[in-house]
Amino acid sequence: MAQILAHLSLLRRLSLKELGSISSVRFNNFLFCILLIVSASGGTRKMSFWSTVFFQIVLLAPLLVTFSVDTQHRLPAERVATWPLTSRQKLLLSSVSFAFNPAFVVLFFGYLFWMGLTIASCFVLLALIVHIAVYAVSRLPIRSGTHASLSTSRESFRLCGIAQEMWRGLRRTLDFWVALLIAVIGTLYRLLARAPESEAFPMLALFVGIAVSTVAQRMLRLDGGRALLRYRLLPVAGWKLLVTQDMTFLFPLAVIVSLLSLRTGIAVGLVAVAVGRYPSLTQRANQRRWRFVGGDLRFGLAQLLLSGAAGIGAARAGLWVVGVAFAVYLVSIFGGEMLWKRSLTA
Repeated sequence: MAQILAHLSLLRRLSLKELGSISSVRFNNFLFCILLIVSASGGTRKMSFWSTVFFQIVLLAPLLVTFSVDTQHRLPAERVATWPLTSRQKLLLSSVSFAFNPAFVVLFFGYLFWMGLTIASCFVLLALIVHIAVYAVSRLPIRSGTHASLSTSRESFRLCGIAQEMWRGLRRTLDFWVALLIAVIGTLYRLLARAPESEAFPMLALFVGIAVSTVAQRMLRLDGGRALLRYRLLPVAGWKLLVTQDMTFLFPLAVIVSLLSLRTGIAVGLVAVAVGRYPSLTQRANQRRWRFVGGDLRFGLAQLLLSGAAGIGAARAGLWVVGVAFAVYLVSIFGGEMLWKRSLTA
């Protein structure tokens, strides 16, 4: 029992350290979007809750998964293997560690003061289900790895290597998975609903683009800034680097919104990348993996308003709005090239 208590004390200290890592969501564009919907809905707290419950679940689901994974794997596997615990004791440790996870505690008290005990208990029950599911999946004998023929060689680490680094960093943000979750739900609604509303698809594509738009502010630092040091040593023009990263960002966005509204998603993505160009090249804010991307409040609001206007305009006015968004994007490329050269000489 003393060993279990010591391990629980260690997990509690590690959990408190992890609590600060979720603060990046404060400056995430998707959270700004939810807050705007809440403020626009008006009425009572109950009306505000039910008008945004879908977006709350979409926002919380990846966060609950990643915190459940962190609970199981906060320490290296080699160190955990040395613990003198039986399988039953490890299961007990995992179950009790749920109570020490500060994210779940904050979630419970937040909804308790907002909507009362019933809603708070429902969301904590959801968190517990996610925790159990993650624990079960983590015990499956699944090995992940990259085949030697698929690894990036030094000779090919230029544009292809930049795209791989960008794709790896994008997949390790919760923003991407929120966007993918919205896109999957919207696609299933379109394919399975008896009489789907056509006006809903551009709006869903708009929310998909907004969900991932904050990534554009931190493209060069999605891995904590480590790849940026390699980029500076590559004999690659700045505009090629930026275009490669942008296409790696825009192509998955185009794929996941293809069955919703392609032109809406592309317009949102182009404007979001253009607006996020300056903070991406000038601000030294490293991004932690498996967390929401935290951007700059000023550029986040600009992304939200301008990309939202572009997406709505593309849905209603047609492809010429996408052309205007592409022109704005080209201007950002030239500006980004100058900022890149300036950063190399600084």
